[in-house]
Amino acid sequence: MSNQYTLIDIENINELPSNYPTEFTEFCVKEKLKPPPKINTKTGIALSLMLHNKYKFWNRDTCDKLVKKFNIDTKDSIQLFNKHNQIGIKTSSGIEKGKYYIIYPYCLSNKYGLRKNNIYKGNKNSEIDKIKSTIKNDYINVPNSLWHLGHKNPNISGHLILQPPIQAKYKDNYIFIDPLTKFPMPHKLVQMLKKKELILTNEQIRNYKEVFDNLVRQNS
Repeated sequence: MSNQYTLIDIENINELPSNYPTEFTEFCVKEKLKPPPKINTKTGIALSLMLHNKYKFWNRDTCDKLVKKFNIDTKDSIQLFNKHNQIGIKTSSGIEKGKYYIIYPYCLSNKYGLRKNNIYKGNKNSEIDKIKSTIKNDYINVPNSLWHLGHKNPNISGHLILQPPIQAKYKDNYIFIDPLTKFPMPHKLVQMLKKKELILTNEQIRNYKEVFDNLVRQNS
């Protein structure tokens, strides 16, 4: 998580917002988002508090304290805070587990952005047919006798996986998680980033760095 998001202090919340921030409502209109929940509903209260407290995140403890402080009747306080990406605005959903916040400056959630900026339009079905045809030819229609055992990781012996012949051209560039899913080797990752075949957000880069830094510490 970016260091700019810090835990909300419930002691600093003395009243519930009576409206959404103007910046947020203008963003919703501009991007033609789904209408947010009414401000006086449970989810509306939670969303408005998240929006009025920029760069603050919520966790189970603070969610529970909030509903208790303002006598909000709910069986699970988390449910009031963790679904707001469904209206189209990007949240911490899928970025961090157990921490809930609205990304600021506001931006579209990935799924909504895909729907809004659908690049296929009338060509969508033909693109899907191409993908299906590739999978059918390279995997489904290949006789079992032509499948072979290959290394999951080219640098680790003994970890084997069943593969169709098409995978041979990837064997030195990828680590295989299963017959269909692969992860680029470091040298291949560099190539993909240079060619912009793979694009990462700054947040993702920081998260990947944290993962690998932890692995280095664990294995040193």
